[in-house]
Amino acid sequence: MNKKTFISLKQKFKDRKINKEYLAIVEGHLSSETGKIELPLKRSSTNRSKRAVAKNGKLSISEYEVIKTTNNHSLVSITLITGRNHQVRVQMEYLNTPVVNDTLYGAKTNKLTTSSQICLHSHKLSFNLFDEDFNFECSPPEFFNKILEV
Repeated sequence: MNKKTFISLKQKFKDRKINKEYLAIVEGHLSSETGKIELPLKRSSTNRSKRAVAKNGKLSISEYEVIKTTNNHSLVSITLITGRNHQVRVQMEYLNTPVVNDTLYGAKTNKLTTSSQICLHSHKLSFNLFDEDFNFECSPPEFFNKILEV
């Protein structure tokens, strides 16, 4: 990548001109099929590895849509409006629907995945660069299917 491209992409991220969509499997069910989550986030005062909802934090915004539900889980498409560290993980924990196997953010250990696998996947990325549209899509890992079949 050349310097001009790097600078342009960096500015697009800063200006929120990059569309980022994630897929997550969460424990339980959200209160509505679609919604917008707006919460202030900052580094946790009790655990430096985490972020937490805090009045004096930076605003985080996501929009979500439930794609599928099972008895115990929901597959959710999440579009980031802002891009804070651990944004989706904190927001889902706050809504009492933590990302499956994300024990740092309140989920139970799931025996169908390894300890390093959480059910959060960067699914789509799209942007315009130098008057050309770029769209990238990546299927979720195989273990997502194992979780949703149970």
